[in-house]
Amino acid sequence: MQELTRTARHERRRLRITVFCGAGPADPEYMRAAAATGRLLAERNVHLVYGGGRLGLMGALADSALAAGGEVTGVIPYALHTVGITHPGLSRLHVVPDMAARKERLTDLADGIMALPGGLGTLDELAGVWATAAHGTHARPVGLLNTCGYYTPLLHFLHFLHTAAAAGFLAHHPGLRLDDLAQADDDPIRLLHYVAAHTSLPATAPRVPVNARGVT
Repeated sequence: MQELTRTARHERRRLRITVFCGAGPADPEYMRAAAATGRLLAERNVHLVYGGGRLGLMGALADSALAAGGEVTGVIPYALHTVGITHPGLSRLHVVPDMAARKERLTDLADGIMALPGGLGTLDELAGVWATAAHGTHARPVGLLNTCGYYTPLLHFLHFLHTAAAAGFLAHHPGLRLDDLAQADDDPIRLLHYVAAHTSLPATAPRVPVNARGVT
């Protein structure tokens, strides 16, 4: 396996990928995809950032990453920070005031974004990332894990943005191509490589062992 890293100010650190996904009961196929993604990120020594939950796809994602020795940071609002919801074994946990602060922190911590199946919360998080990209701030690559065609309807919706732009309702940064807002793939390996390749200064190197975790 390879470690995906990023260079900044002559220092090398692990690539950080924020993953948006649902936390409710889910189809077993989606749960397997979440577990495979978490394991993949750990094996590639990518630092996983996610919503901090222990249930649904969030739990499957974090559990598999941690079991494979990965580093996992959770971000959760005070209202959801309970024993039954918060994952107890994370490397780091950020408890923030509300859902808006959670969305901002998840994006700020990310070099790139991956989205697994999820509901309105996941859609809201994606819309926030795309809105900042349209304004030319905090542009990050977005990969949609299209398990069982889950995100195909959303891809059709993204074509609507061309209509909105032509009608004058969507002013976007001149360097942004609307077709580049997201890449969809049903293979998490290909999706990870797309996201990593479109972050700033990606590089690869042999994997180094992950140190023992300490919750902060």
